[in-house]
Amino acid sequence: MLSTGTETFLAIIESGSLSRAAEQLRITQSTVSLRLKNLESELGCTLIDRRRGERSIELTPAGKAYLHFAEQMRDIAQDMDTEELSGGSLKIGGVDSAHVFLLSPVFRSLITHTPPVKIILETHQSWQIQDLVERRQLDAGFAISVERSPNIVVQQLIREEYFLMRLPREGESSEKKVDARTLDPLEELHINWGSSYMLWHDQIWNPLKTVNIQLDTVACITRMLFSPKQWAIVASSVKEHYGDRYLFQRLDPPPPPRPLHLLVHRHPPLRAVRGLKILREILGEVFPGMVSLSA
Repeated sequence: MLSTGTETFLAIIESGSLSRAAEQLRITQSTVSLRLKNLESELGCTLIDRRRGERSIELTPAGKAYLHFAEQMRDIAQDMDTEELSGGSLKIGGVDSAHVFLLSPVFRSLITHTPPVKIILETHQSWQIQDLVERRQLDAGFAISVERSPNIVVQQLIREEYFLMRLPREGESSEKKVDARTLDPLEELHINWGSSYMLWHDQIWNPLKTVNIQLDTVACITRMLFSPKQWAIVASSVKEHYGDRYLFQRLDPPPPPRPLHLLVHRHPPLRAVRGLKILREILGEVFPGMVSLSA
């Protein structure tokens, strides 16, 4: 919020006279004069050259310098007022699969919230998300794996079961549990789902056997899955999204569940505080089992 002195000073400049500034501000001309005098006294310099008999006003060198500052302050105050009437804005980063298959309801709720929260979405790998949150280049991040950091507050939102994903097979039921060791690793459309997953993966299949293709998004799987021999492993949210279009089966032994974490800097920028509060409220509704972790 602008001080009354600065507000009055800007009104004088924009209207061209003290009398018109008084009309604009709906105060008396003597009050305008008093406010200007108090501002000049506070700053220790004369801002406006008030010559008797002249209708126009003229800025002193100090007045010209202060005008630039006052206009900047007004712009900032207007931005702050706008943010106060809105939910603010958030720059959010997340792994692709979380953005597409888990967080769409959250993002819709943010932009339709009263007040609405403006969002900028970016897709990154988990390690990149943590680094960007740490450097406060993201206001919030959604990552699968996290490293301990004193600067980041971590909450686990969900733990998802993994499923085998293949093209539909005649006579084969989705209820059938598949022995993971019977799958040909050379036919895998491989996605690295994090350290815990890869530890399980390398215990089942020889890590020295190179897969023919390694992908980084589920969308790539749907494009590359063309043979009944091919297979991929995906989270339950992917299964729920695609339904009967693919064959989804449980594995034996099963991979460890896939976690999804919310990462927020322990000292977020002030502009993001309100939006983060709204985000956490929405996440609590969408993921009622979310728990705080020490990262």
